[in-house]
Amino acid sequence: DPTVWDYRWWSPMGALIANVLHGLGMGPEAAGHFRTGLWWFHGFIALTFVALIPFTKVKHIFTASASLMFRDPMAGRRLPMVPEEQEEIGVKTITDLTWKNLLNLDACTKCGRCHEACPANAVGAPLSPRDVILSLREFANNTLQKKALPDEAELDVHGKDIGQVFMETLWSCRTCLACVEICPVAVEHVPIIVQMRRKLVDEGNMEPILQKTLQSVHKNGNSMGESKRKRAKWTKDLPFAIKDARKEPVDVMWFVGDYASFDPRNQVVTKSFARLMRQAGVDFGLLYEAEMNAGNDIRRVGEEGLYEFLATSNISTLEQCDFKSIVTTDPHSFNTIRNEYPDFGGEFEINHYTTVIKQLLEQGKLKLKKQLDLTVTFHDPCHLGRYNKGYDAPRDIIKMLGCDLVEMARNRDNSFCCGAGGGRIWIPDPVGIQKPSENRIHEAGEIEDLDVFIVSCPKDLTMFEDARKTAGYEGKFEVKELIELITECVEFDDESVDEDADAA
Repeated sequence: DPTVWDYRWWSPMGALIANVLHGLGMGPEAAGHFRTGLWWFHGFIALTFVALIPFTKVKHIFTASASLMFRDPMAGRRLPMVPEEQEEIGVKTITDLTWKNLLNLDACTKCGRCHEACPANAVGAPLSPRDVILSLREFANNTLQKKALPDEAELDVHGKDIGQVFMETLWSCRTCLACVEICPVAVEHVPIIVQMRRKLVDEGNMEPILQKTLQSVHKNGNSMGESKRKRAKWTKDLPFAIKDARKEPVDVMWFVGDYASFDPRNQVVTKSFARLMRQAGVDFGLLYEAEMNAGNDIRRVGEEGLYEFLATSNISTLEQCDFKSIVTTDPHSFNTIRNEYPDFGGEFEINHYTTVIKQLLEQGKLKLKKQLDLTVTFHDPCHLGRYNKGYDAPRDIIKMLGCDLVEMARNRDNSFCCGAGGGRIWIPDPVGIQKPSENRIHEAGEIEDLDVFIVSCPKDLTMFEDARKTAGYEGKFEVKELIELITECVEFDDESVDEDADAA
């Protein structure tokens, strides 16, 4: 049939090959047989390819797309609750993982971005978010192929076998979300790690010092081992009284947090913020000894039962008070009250202090008496930045103060964790290994003529003050809370208040 050689404009490559074969002397009948054989060969190859998809890297076409489609924008920011009907807490066997967790395992493309972004891995800790996911995936695949019994699907966080995860690996995680933020296929490493931690805590497999801290929180409502009555002791140093929001209505409820309440260095900042709020004419108050640890880090340690106790207790106390909004200087408290308390019925409007102070400066309720001629850099706290995208307010305030802001290479979404998150502030780092805070201080030290390393988180202040000394930068630049710089610039009606702040 001569039509077999007809030029098909809609199949240019086919027409080209046909012309070549025709030129080589292939007849119409042979061409027809060749086309039929080629069609069947193509079909066989296509079906073989489809059958091999689950066993090759090509599966990422589907698993990665599905992972992105079902991604949780609140992953890590809001951890999953434990259903009341669930008898076991945490992940003990591979079958305890949700379908979404298993999808994440299959979606991982081994690109290594999470491995490179992890602050624990950067300082030599035994943690690679990528390897945790790959190890679990390999174990899940082996379990499925062997059609294992439930007991054989049990994870062993102490062993070295395929699919097993070291206990030290899980406890090395800072839950900073750097891995989750940078993953191109939306793998949610942190929720998986926290669920495995829940099982460790449930079985008592943790550092003794961490166990002691959790007991202190349960007994005293704070992680500092202090009596509840001492929570607001810092207010006695102020030349004015702060309202007790349990006894009278206020516009703004100030949720102070543990480190801002008990740590001496942070108390200086806390008192300065109180002065700023008073100067601006803000009607604010405290819960005093009724405030308890917000529970953000308790939950990320894996102590879900204690977290639920803290959350419901704080919610109950807050609901008995009359206020319009909450402010806090602690990004960790900010995150859990904003993103996780609603799951327990606690719907509150809450702001980080940087948002509030920026508004007060813009409204003229706080007036600046001078500008600071300083070269500064700013560290984005994980729970204010990556967790809640609070990047602009601190930088806007720094510009208002007249500072020359020089950004570190790792900033905003790519900020490098101080190392305190996920309960690590309560667990000493191994001797001889660099701390994440020291790594960050070295990065800041590369900035020419740096005067001040600015933070906006009580835990950051604690970690970086210590790191500045141990990393050899004492005397080269200062570590200060943004509140302290604001206090230096603000004009106070009562100059004695300003003098007290300087003295502190």
